[in-house]
Amino acid sequence: MNSEYENFIGVYHNVYPPEYCRFLVDQFDYMQSEGVGSTRRQSESGPKHRKEDYQILLNDDTIKPFHSKTGEELLTRRVFINGLQQCYDDYITKYSILQDMPSLSTTIKLQKTGPGEGYHLWHCEQGPGESAARNLVWILYLNTIEPEEAGETEFLYQQKRFRPVENTMIIWPASFTHTHRGNTVFGQNYKYIATGWFYLQS
Repeated sequence: MNSEYENFIGVYHNVYPPEYCRFLVDQFDYMQSEGVGSTRRQSESGPKHRKEDYQILLNDDTIKPFHSKTGEELLTRRVFINGLQQCYDDYITKYSILQDMPSLSTTIKLQKTGPGEGYHLWHCEQGPGESAARNLVWILYLNTIEPEEAGETEFLYQQKRFRPVENTMIIWPASFTHTHRGNTVFGQNYKYIATGWFYLQS
């Protein structure tokens, strides 16, 4: 793994073993075929022009398809958490004040964004209620989207776009300073990501 930093955004390349991201994509498609997960409009009643994708929250129920499909659910979760921890450790080494602010990521959410879909609204990940404790955000790109197909993660104030490249992780602050959106996917390919948050621990 190698890393780079700009505007408090950490980028980590080749985090996981080869073919691991493809394995997660295949598992997503299998779970979706089994009826696991929902679209944004099903779960949030939001209109298409605001946000549209398909998402699966990994928990004890949703990993059951791993049992019937591969029997490798524990290995998969261990590999994923180890890679995420490695990126987090690198981030808090770069910004060492975070070492005094213990944080924990408890959620793994898989998302699939189709042609014409995206998270069109500018937003940040920190707000009132449960999201107030969000300290950092992470995204792992599970497949590559070519430049002409867009689908970037775009940051408003940093004037920066990150193109999805397979096996690349990005981590950034959850606060308003890093307002962002997921740009529309063009062409015929689907964009797959895993995403979640690091929560401050009291």
